Amino acid sequence: MHYWKKSGIALAVSAILLSGCSVFKADPELRAKRQPVTLDIPADLATPRQPGKYDIPVTKGSPGTVTDKSPVLVLATASSSRITDEAEKLARVMFERNDLTGDLLPFLIEQINRFFVSDNVTVNPTGSDNLNFATDWIKRYRTEGFWFWQDAVLLDEARYAINIEPRPHGRSAVLTITLLEHRYFNEKQKLSVADARDNEVQLLNGLINQVAIAEIETAVVNRDREPDVALEPGMNNAGEPALITPQSLDVVWSQLEPVLKQLNFTINDINRSSYTYYLSYSKPSRGLWSSLLGQDAPPVLPIADGDYQIVLQRTVAGTAINLLTKDGQPLAAETVVAAYTPFVAAIKAAKVEL
Repeated sequence: MHYWKKSGIALAVSAILLSGCSVFKADPELRAKRQPVTLDIPADLATPRQPGKYDIPVTKGSPGTVTDKSPVLVLATASSSRITDEAEKLARVMFERNDLTGDLLPFLIEQINRFFVSDNVTVNPTGSDNLNFATDWIKRYRTEGFWFWQDAVLLDEARYAINIEPRPHGRSAVLTITLLEHRYFNEKQKLSVADARDNEVQLLNGLINQVAIAEIETAVVNRDREPDVALEPGMNNAGEPALITPQSLDVVWSQLEPVLKQLNFTINDINRSSYTYYLSYSKPSRGLWSSLLGQDAPPVLPIADGDYQIVLQRTVAGTAINLLTKDGQPLAAETVVAAYTPFVAAIKAAKVEL
């Protein structure tokens, strides 16, 4: 008898386990009627600590308005510009000196003036250090009407402060834009705190873009500018004729190879320890297409086709470029002097500085 009872209980338990969690699901109405259970803590026991990690703090201030658009971001499009830690709250960017900016502060002041002149806005310095400025009223218009009946309606106008904070080392400076005054002619054009910051950042991005344009202009000028050529005919340490450059020996060694290619030398071997090139020379010929395209004729050296050596040597004035025969004998002085002009043309064509 007991065996069957136990078997029945086992079968019932097995049926419940096989049925899954659906057996324990309560009716939705019953779940809605359930109330949270509050424990009655005896007076002689301490109340357990309640976690407050997700409690919403009580605020005394009045609720503010939340903007329905993303904030305008500071765009560091210039190669010299860097985003600062305060960029999320302030219209601020850092500029660093590089080869395209040159001396940083005069460069930034020049770009500020160029930017506002293009928009017919006056900028006045507000301090004796020439690092703080205030703009005149910058106006915004909206075009209304159609074709010949179009009219520009003034929406609002604002004045801004521009502050440049140079770092003590002089290689970087922080530029900040701050809204000074805002006048609106329609209640909808009134600026909130977020809108004011967006306007400041938009003006700052315009200035950064002006700096980027100036950097590109400088890069183009540098690319097209002929390199400085300081090469001159002279004497090496042994009193032999050579071409002398004020550049250091390592600099000349690193830059001479493209010059040799412009002169139509073929490099057969080099000896880095003795700064020697072993070369073959053949006079270049101007091709048909070069003539048709109006390209300059390649430089021609006053030497016969054959094998030669070029050896670099340190001198008091810089570096001597020695032109030698294949046996290591120096070329005649008149030949070295006549080679000066083709070497200068090849240096300019290779865009190196020797």
